[in-house]
Amino acid sequence: MKIPSEAGLVLRIDAKVCHVEIDGVRKQLPLAGKLFEQKTHEKRPLAVGDHVLLDPTGQVIDKVLPRSSQLHRRAATEGEHQAQVLAANITQVIAVASVKSPPFQPELVDGLLAAAARQEIPATLVLTKIDLALKAADKWAAVYQHANVRVLRTCTVEGKQTTEALEEVRQLLNENQSVLIGLSGAGKSTLLNAVVPGVQLRTGKLNHIQQGRHTTTHTELLALPGGGHVLDTPGVRNFHLFCTGSQELQFLFPEIAAKLPECAYRSCLHDGEQDCAVTAALTAGEIAATRYGSYLRMLTDALDDESPYPKSSRSPSRGGGRRRPR
Repeated sequence: MKIPSEAGLVLRIDAKVCHVEIDGVRKQLPLAGKLFEQKTHEKRPLAVGDHVLLDPTGQVIDKVLPRSSQLHRRAATEGEHQAQVLAANITQVIAVASVKSPPFQPELVDGLLAAAARQEIPATLVLTKIDLALKAADKWAAVYQHANVRVLRTCTVEGKQTTEALEEVRQLLNENQSVLIGLSGAGKSTLLNAVVPGVQLRTGKLNHIQQGRHTTTHTELLALPGGGHVLDTPGVRNFHLFCTGSQELQFLFPEIAAKLPECAYRSCLHDGEQDCAVTAALTAGEIAATRYGSYLRMLTDALDDESPYPKSSRSPSRGGGRRRPR
């Protein structure tokens, strides 16, 4: 879609106003009331990265233009089923995860990668602080490279910097409109400070239970001096997919989807069915146990969403062995 020349770019969203760039000028503008009245599955009527049009006065955001892409997750809204759009119109997802301090969290990383795959957005996994655990870095890199994920192992400590990997991160940022996302304390701001001259984002330390404190308190789109834009996001502790079907899910895990033709049943969900090639591959060490565990947790959510019965009326265990002949 061609973006009109008069369109603004949403850089940041505060409680009552949005920061919008129009013709190189940053303005703080409110949203028209009608945007809140439109019923959609989204928690908010717009997101950072959106292109917007103003009303005739030029003082109010009147319309949100269609998106080319979006990264979203299930919103943590009690009693409602809504999507939280974290970034709009992006061309690259960069999942940032430390190998130690805080510990690597495969379920979070797998959720991010699956969400990117669902939107067909290229994704890169950047492992940080590899100087603290080189063997762990090698282990996790191997897991995700086997899943066809681009992995960059980085260290920003002076004297130990991974120059080539940091240069690859810089190139990715300059060539894309990217979103950096990961656990608090994983090193997102430190990474940006290392590869983008003059950014100087605030960084923080871990608390006594190895959890990061939020040094980035809001999502903001930053224009980079070498080209491209990056959305620096507050840390996330979980990432649940929004409205993903049980049959669709396996295709968000390339190494699992590759085994489906070898399964005895066309609609195999790889959760206890007879003659399942994924189960065999797991036993043989061809599929990582952490990746399979993440898949099963997402599958539980997907089946719960598809069930006509409330969770409270169902057994906590679905059981396996469903047979769906070809």
